Amino acid sequence: MAILFPSGSILMRVIPGRFAIWAHGISQAVALVVYIAAVGLGLHLVREVSRARGNNGDMFSDPNRSYHPIIGIVVLVCLLLQPIFGFIHHAKFKRLQTRQMWSYLHLFNGRVFITLGMANGGLGLWMAGASKELKTAYVAVAAVMWVLWMLAAAYGEWKRWKANRLGYPPRNKKFHDGEVPF
Repeated sequence: MAILFPSGSILMRVIPGRFAIWAHGISQAVALVVYIAAVGLGLHLVREVSRARGNNGDMFSDPNRSYHPIIGIVVLVCLLLQPIFGFIHHAKFKRLQTRQMWSYLHLFNGRVFITLGMANGGLGLWMAGASKELKTAYVAVAAVMWVLWMLAAAYGEWKRWKANRLGYPPRNKKFHDGEVPF
């Protein structure tokens, strides 16, 4: 969560041309598959630990320990929506050459729930009683990746703003005979 998802999003902003969307999509798909596996393993682990404590495998029986898996499941459900939002965004953007509701939904959903997932990773380490060194390393890596991710997002938005301000046409806009593109 702290490395794969932000990296996939950064690729969209720093790779030029049409390859960016493929790099973004493939890297995010890999990150999502890894996250699905991590959630599955985490739920299995929670069930086994709960059974060992005599709670019949119910992760909700201990209200002090149920936050991490609940947040993880919410993040998973919201990130499972990302490919849908992304495909709709891409199809509409390709046709209209402007962002639509789906674009903002894709951006907002990704930024909010990846950030929440990164924070939940730290919560999971704290709840597991991980060493101080491990928690510190996770927080440092997650913080650096989050800042790089937000800088890449700001850079991408700045490039968009600058192109719009200078009056550059959308990339795929078709011009009529004699029409000047600028």
